[in-house]
Amino acid sequence: MIKSIVLAIDGSVHAKHAQTVAIDLASKYDARLTLVHVLTRDHPSKEFARMAEVEHLSDSAQPRVSEKENTYSMVARFLGSVNDSNEARVIALLGEQIVNKASASATKAGVAKVTAEILIGDYANNILEVAKKVDADMIVMGRRGLSNLKGFVTGSVSHKVSQRAECSVLTVK
Repeated sequence: MIKSIVLAIDGSVHAKHAQTVAIDLASKYDARLTLVHVLTRDHPSKEFARMAEVEHLSDSAQPRVSEKENTYSMVARFLGSVNDSNEARVIALLGEQIVNKASASATKAGVAKVTAEILIGDYANNILEVAKKVDADMIVMGRRGLSNLKGFVTGSVSHKVSQRAECSVLTVK
């Protein structure tokens, strides 16, 4: 029985397909769905920058402030080497929008228990830590994400997650 599903999302085409599958499974099994988005460490890819254009993110847009600190300050501190605060703001805002849209889609599809985490750090490690924390029965993720060529050299996130996960991992094309 599937009671808890972790969905790793980054806004890529493969992640959107994974989102459809995860929402369908969570709905059918009445499972808890935990959305995980790890903010990019690199300069935004062309696909990510295009997403910002489509979403009409402007310099004046501010990320939502959480109880502890706003997402932008977390990202800016983590990225460190990024001098352009607008770039960090766009990364934070896009992450928040990706999670909000996925959450809305899940709720609309009838998933009753949806939670989300926006994190910074290593992609695979964060996904695995959340899966362990929520006692996930399954991790659903896209086969490829928004990463650049570096992913081919160091190993893909989906490969690392599937090798190290303590639960089933479904990678979606």
